[in-house]
Amino acid sequence: MFDFNFYSSLLLIGFVQGLVYACLLLLRGLRQDRISDFFAASILLVGALYVAPWMLGFAGWYDAHDWRTTLMFYGSWNNLSLLGPLVWLYFRSATNTDFTWRRRYWWHFLPFALFSLLPLGILLYDWLYWWLWLGEDFTFFYGTRGPAAEWDNENGSKLYSTFAYLSIRIMTIIYLGLVVMDYRRYRRYVREQFSNSGHLQLSGLSYLLLLLLGSISITFVLEAITVLTDSPSYVDEWKRFFSMSILVFLAAIQFYDIDPRLTRVLRFAPDDPEEEARSATATPETERGGNDAAELQRIAARLERRLEVHADYLDPEVKLAALAERIGTNSSVLSRVINTTYAMNFNDYINARRCSAFIAKLAAGEHQQHTLLSLALDCGFNSKSTFNRAFRKQYGYSPREAIAKIDATPLPHEGFGQAIGGKS
Repeated sequence: MFDFNFYSSLLLIGFVQGLVYACLLLLRGLRQDRISDFFAASILLVGALYVAPWMLGFAGWYDAHDWRTTLMFYGSWNNLSLLGPLVWLYFRSATNTDFTWRRRYWWHFLPFALFSLLPLGILLYDWLYWWLWLGEDFTFFYGTRGPAAEWDNENGSKLYSTFAYLSIRIMTIIYLGLVVMDYRRYRRYVREQFSNSGHLQLSGLSYLLLLLLGSISITFVLEAITVLTDSPSYVDEWKRFFSMSILVFLAAIQFYDIDPRLTRVLRFAPDDPEEEARSATATPETERGGNDAAELQRIAARLERRLEVHADYLDPEVKLAALAERIGTNSSVLSRVINTTYAMNFNDYINARRCSAFIAKLAAGEHQQHTLLSLALDCGFNSKSTFNRAFRKQYGYSPREAIAKIDATPLPHEGFGQAIGGKS
């Protein structure tokens, strides 16, 4: 039934991995109501189905001359046209807890529907008309395919197939480019909206995007080499399927490794009309503040008073929207105030406050009774790596170096304005 050899076995590893993790992601998606897991499972299935024909061919199905050979002739569809839209939708849903399916998303799958018309027509003609209606047997290739499949195999649809091939590859590249653009905007969104953004940068997601870009690019390059090669052998073509098999194997692990608990606070909607409407719906005061430098200064003063009295930056989960609401404005205006007044984004601004509080604790000698990490956590940082990175960015040296300097040279802990080079 299945000939295990070097070529089929290597493809089988990625194929089985994709199926297993697709099932796990579907179960997690159902259990936790996470649409991103459904998209991830679909990506793995598309990759697995792309690998399947060559895996089964090297496993002896093509030369079996029975139902297995027939299945290979009629089971090959242009499912790679689904890959680009699915990767794009996965990223959008993974970075936005409020993501919901909308009817306009169906348009992204129109190319797949159009490219499926030919294989669907071949299937219906051979099986419904030729075999069922006329009662004729399949006589081509040892009785395993009908006249329509034979016509297609003899390059009867060469022009259509070439157009579909090029269109699908170009479309996939465009979608991957859109994902890269979205990821850059997402990183900026995280820095602007969250004070402790390290765990939300989702390094696994960036690795996954690099993996998708790299593997798909390699697959397309190998395909191009095969097309340009005179009379390529099955082994020559096997390489591109092996590339996709590796992608499926590694992507499956990475999809499942992204912790849904880390993404629950994300509301990244770069082109959501409703989000734009909410940003535009501001109070008259903040509407004027967008164009009035004096008003921006007044909002900055309110922010200073708020933080001096309530020290919101000590909360590891403080968010731009929440802080904006506390001082009577909205997130877009507050972000502009911070950018204009302090030349920082929200993340750097809050971390600068925390670093100043940490320096004050060092000056008070608290590091002699407590560890540096515990002092950092008290100041609002949520991890050692985030604290060290923010502190070095703020002062240019490590926290331990600060202890050595504190007696010799007074550090700027007297006020936040001095700590960041602004005005108190």
